[in-house]
Amino acid sequence: MVVVSKEDGLTFGLAGVLAFAVSTAWYAAFGAGLLETSFWFYAANAFLVGGAVTFLFYVATRLRHTPRRKRLLAAAVFAAPGLIGAAIMVALFKDIFPAWDPVSLGRYAAFMLLGDALLAGVAFDGPRRAVSRAR
Repeated sequence: MVVVSKEDGLTFGLAGVLAFAVSTAWYAAFGAGLLETSFWFYAANAFLVGGAVTFLFYVATRLRHTPRRKRLLAAAVFAAPGLIGAAIMVALFKDIFPAWDPVSLGRYAAFMLLGDALLAGVAFDGPRRAVSRAR
């Protein structure tokens, strides 16, 4: 059974909290006023933030010297705070942002989901095999 160490769990958990907090703060600051003004601007920012979240995970794996075979579990620990936090935000969205359009709820959820999808893409990337070049 593959398990992450306490130090790895703490590192990836705290990095996940940081990623969720920054992503949510970014959307709270610029969501209704700027990000939702056009689809392409929203999509570009969603990919930008998703890429930043994925980069933060990659940096954490490099700092902790996490082998590729253990990245899936590390990604689960990294994503857990964001999934829980996003679920709470979605449940309380109208109370937190009463002046926002109800459509913003779905846009925020999609914004956060894209970051998790990009993270999953990195986590499911298996170990690289050496390719022999026959000449």
